[in-house]
Amino acid sequence: MNIKKILQLCCILFVLPSALVAQEQEPKIDYKNVITEIPATSWEGLKMGFSKESLPWWGGIIASTAVLYHNDEVILRDFQRVGRDLGIGNEDKTRAALTSGQIDIIRLPTDTGSFMYFLGDGWMHFGIAGGFLYNGYFNEDNRAYNTGIRLVHGMAVSTIFNQMLKRSFGRESPYVRTEDKGRWRPFPSIPAYQEKTAQYDAMPSGHIMTATLVFTIIRDSYPEYDTYLLPTEITWLTLLGYQMVNNGVHWISDYPLGIGMGYVFAKASMNMGKPKKAEVEDPNKTTWMLLPYQDSDREGLSVLVRY
Repeated sequence: MNIKKILQLCCILFVLPSALVAQEQEPKIDYKNVITEIPATSWEGLKMGFSKESLPWWGGIIASTAVLYHNDEVILRDFQRVGRDLGIGNEDKTRAALTSGQIDIIRLPTDTGSFMYFLGDGWMHFGIAGGFLYNGYFNEDNRAYNTGIRLVHGMAVSTIFNQMLKRSFGRESPYVRTEDKGRWRPFPSIPAYQEKTAQYDAMPSGHIMTATLVFTIIRDSYPEYDTYLLPTEITWLTLLGYQMVNNGVHWISDYPLGIGMGYVFAKASMNMGKPKKAEVEDPNKTTWMLLPYQDSDREGLSVLVRY
């Protein structure tokens, strides 16, 4: 176990959350909502993803995926050639920093290429969420705390759907491909998927999906910092996306759907802790109710109207 590397990583992960200073308070979200609101966020994400407004976006996702799929092999070879020319190489060079028996609990980067790949690692994303939770809790900053809660919740919900689609498509990753562009084996058995995951889990990219989700939630939570956050997101996704093709983990056509999923479930997760539409009262709306009425010699119903 390399304690020094883990501490260095923790410092990096806490830079972004601590740099975003709250300017207003909002009600703190109950941490139990991370679990209890999974059905609501799932349904909200599905409604957003299949609404009329989403049709142009679906057109873009399908068209870009088709074009990229047609060129997957060429792009793979070109990206890997550039990686070798730059001295990055085409292999994952992360190394185990914390293990339990034969299980690697955390693997950390050792060079430029593995750092680029680590930008999509689950430890990176949960570390950022933990940074917001830590800063929010100890500095009594509800906005930072809620951002952390929404990040954890969004990652949980989006991962459920990502795994469902991976197992439905069953696409080979480049480094284990048995044919050009990877073979498709839809709906593998659970043991087969667990034993030889790389043969089935290329599409859609969970790394790209989660990175998109993380930045979308942070940008929505801190819109006043968007001038800096948007370029950071573009750079982050570009480096991560390139390296995952370079080291043969993903095809570039795995990305459009992953980006779309990350965006949709981020938007759905932003509804956590906010009044539902049915609970928001329109001040201009006329409302009425029936009330029982009784006096000394009569009884009946009275109508109360507010307008």
